[in-house]
Order: sequence, then structure tokens, then C-alpha cells
Amino acid sequence: MRRVRMVLAIVGASGALVAGAGVPAHAAAPAGRAATAAASYLFGYYYTLEACQYFGNSLVQGGAFSSYNCWYQWHPTDNRGYWYLYVY
Repeated sequence: MRRVRMVLAIVGASGALVAGAGVPAHAAAPAGRAATAAASYLFGYYYTLEACQYFGNSLVQGGAFSSYNCWYQWHPTDNRGYWYLYVY
């Protein structure tokens, strides 16, 4: 069952990445995180914090980036919140 859930999480996150590839970049970062967002790269957004942390840890451990942050932000187009993965 654990493998099934992991496969479903990876498939869902991959779909979110593919769907997010066509989404235009946001014009400005939220006021509280302007300095952080300016020095980072938005990698993707996820439904759960666990998925965001999983991909953030994978990217850091794989050596692609030095660190990451997961921020919960409201997505006005979908009228729901997502966990945004910023990598450094």
C-alpha cells in the first residue's frame, strides 16, 4: 500500500509540474517574502506539504540545489491553496 501511495504521489506531482509548465510567472512575490523569492526559483506547487518536502529533499540531496522552502499560498485562478516549492 505504501508503494501505491508513493507512486500516486509521484504521478500527481509530475502532473502538477507538467500542468504548471504552461502557467505564466507571477508578476511579483508576496510582500513578506519579496527578498526570499527574489533569490530563489519557483520549482513547482503541490497539494500537500509532504509532497513539497519530498521533492525539495530529493533536489537538495541530489545536488541540484543547495536548499529549499515550501510556502503555502492561495492560487486565485483555482480558488484553492497550494504548497509552492522554492529552491536556491
